[in-house]
Amino acid sequence: MTQFSFVPMAAAVLLSGLAPLALRAGTVESLRVEPYGSPHERLIQSGACVGCDLRGAPLEGAHLIGADLRNADLRGAVLREANLEGADLSGARLDGADLQGASLSNADLSGTDLRRADLRGAVVINAYAPDVRTEGMRFAGADLTGSHLIYGGGTD
Repeated sequence: MTQFSFVPMAAAVLLSGLAPLALRAGTVESLRVEPYGSPHERLIQSGACVGCDLRGAPLEGAHLIGADLRNADLRGAVLREANLEGADLSGARLDGADLQGASLSNADLSGTDLRRADLRGAVVINAYAPDVRTEGMRFAGADLTGSHLIYGGGTD
């Protein structure tokens, strides 16, 4: 299993040779020069990838605590055993994503598309989940305590 680590933004900027960044409210919105090469590498290094195309990305076991993945396209991504505690996944597309055993406690899942996603064995305690699309989602053995993910989700 590949292990990824979360590098704080200040360290990521230093490691990148001070590449020019477009900053907004203290977080990286986009990189004019991508020192990490791809959205996948940018996410791992900075913890932010707003609106990124991460379809099918191999993020198994990734440590993405508090990551900013608003409106990211994670369709079919492999996030098995990933730690996404407190992550902002609002508006993200996780259709068909593999989230088996992932930790999504206290995550913002508002407006997230989880259709056909595999959350078997996942821990999704107290996640904020209004207007979530859950058709075909697999969740056997998942801990959804306080998340209202199944009966609070949308019907589209």
